[in-house]
Amino acid sequence: MNFLTQLYQKAQKQGTSFTALDAMKLFAIINMTADHIGAYMFPEAEWWRAIGRITFPVWFFLVGYSQSRTIGRKLVIYALILMAIHPLMEYALFPTNALVTIIICRLALNYFSDHGWLPKRIPEVIVLCITFSFITLPLFEYGSTAVLYAVFGRMVRLNEKQHFNALVVCCYVLFIGWQFVVGDYDIYQSIYIVLGTAWVVGWLAKCPNTVIWQDWASSKWKSGITILSRNTLPYYFYHRALFQFIGALILGKTLGFTWIWLDWDDSAAATDPAQR
Repeated sequence: MNFLTQLYQKAQKQGTSFTALDAMKLFAIINMTADHIGAYMFPEAEWWRAIGRITFPVWFFLVGYSQSRTIGRKLVIYALILMAIHPLMEYALFPTNALVTIIICRLALNYFSDHGWLPKRIPEVIVLCITFSFITLPLFEYGSTAVLYAVFGRMVRLNEKQHFNALVVCCYVLFIGWQFVVGDYDIYQSIYIVLGTAWVVGWLAKCPNTVIWQDWASSKWKSGITILSRNTLPYYFYHRALFQFIGALILGKTLGFTWIWLDWDDSAAATDPAQR
C-alpha cells in the first residue's frame, strides 16, 4: 500500500461528509504553514508569524476533542525525528516540537480522566496549567497552555457545562498573555492576534460541526482538501522538516547545537523564530 493510498483510506474512515470541523482544520493548516514560512525562511517578517498564532488553539483542542487515549507509534517517531534534526541545524533543542506537546497533552488527559478530575476539578486544572506555564513554556512548545486547550476540547466533546465558561476564558487569556510576553508584534499584528484568536476560541466553544459537502469523494478538488484536512500529522512532520532544511539553506545555517531559546531578559532572543 503506497503512501497516498494510506492517506486516502484514513480520510475515508472519518466519513464521507466534509464538515465544518474539517474546514477549521484546513484553515489551521494554511495558517500554520504561513507561520512556519516566517519561522524558517523570513524570520524578520513578523506578519507571517502573526498569521499563524490564531490557529494554535485548534490543534490542542482537537487532542481533547478526539477522545483518543492512545499515543501512536508514528506520533512518537515523528516527534523524535524532529527533535533530532532541529538542533543539528542550529535551532534550539528546547522547547521541543508540538508533537511532543501533543503526547504530553494526551498523557495529562488520561491522568485527569482516570482520577476523576474532569469535570469536577476543572478549577484546580486551570490553576495547575497557569502555574506550570512558567516552567513548561521553555521545555515544550506552548507549555501547559496546550494542556488547558486539550481539556477545553474534551469538555466540548462531552458537552460538559460545569465550569465551562471559566475554562474558555482562561484558555484565551493565558494564550494571549504569553504571546505578548514572548512575542514582539506591532499594534496591528497584536490586534489581529487578539481578535483572530477570540474568533477561533469562540467557534471552538460552540463547535458547530455541520456538514458542508455530503460526498467529498465526488470530485478531485474536494478529495484533495478533505484528505489534507484529515491527515494533519504527516503534513506537520513533512512540511516542518522540509521548511527547516530550506530555511537553513536560505539563512546560511550550518550544523550546530543549541539547547534552549528562551531568554527572559531579551525579547529579541525570546522570539527566535525557529521555535514556535
